[in-house]
Amino acid sequence: MQLKDVAVLITGGGSGLGAATARAMAAKGAKVAVIDQNKDNAEKVAAEAVADVVAETDESARDSVQTLLRLTLARLGPAAAGQAKGGSR
Repeated sequence: MQLKDVAVLITGGGSGLGAATARAMAAKGAKVAVIDQNKDNAEKVAAEAVADVVAETDESARDSVQTLLRLTLARLGPAAAGQAKGGSR
């Protein structure tokens, strides 16, 4: 599957399945936004995956997520894919 220049937003992207997804999507050419509650982890994954956006947010806080989505989409363009992994405890 080619993802060249496709915007992908991944919450919980700082570790585990989210981080693996960020790396895989970036390797396919996607414009990746790594979003996580732990900004240090998100930045590490972003550096490895060459992500376009790194953000720290509480994925369980609706207002925070909505603001983040608006800002991220303004930078990357319309999202064609997303993975909501964060906030599941």
